Amino acid sequence: MAGEVPLVRSVVAVAAGFFASTVMSLGADLAFRRMSPDSFDAEGQASGDGTLFVIMGYEVLFAAVAGYVTARLAIRKPLAHALIMGAVVLVGRIPTAILSWSSVPVWFHLGVLLLIVPAALLGAKIGAMRANLAS
Repeated sequence: MAGEVPLVRSVVAVAAGFFASTVMSLGADLAFRRMSPDSFDAEGQASGDGTLFVIMGYEVLFAAVAGYVTARLAIRKPLAHALIMGAVVLVGRIPTAILSWSSVPVWFHLGVLLLIVPAALLGAKIGAMRANLAS
């Protein structure tokens, strides 16, 4: 039974990071569309590169925050947990990229997909450093 606690904690850490990333991303998308409706066309697609850079920026930031959350919740190996969480977010993001491939420039898709895992690892590194300072 004692061996189950780390496994449960690992699953919770990865799930919490994924959940944090997803909720923040959906919330930011809704807020951005309400705050700047002119940045999107009638079909809801970003109307310019500036809008896409903002979206990419907050997607990468949220991946870093998710990595931080995952690392802080993981008992051991915070970077490994964040890597797994980043991979889960990446896999979840791939269908979105495929569905919107023709309506958004390739640089946006590639940028977001290539930066998710490194951002998650950066967030985890910051989380691990903070945990070491606290102990």
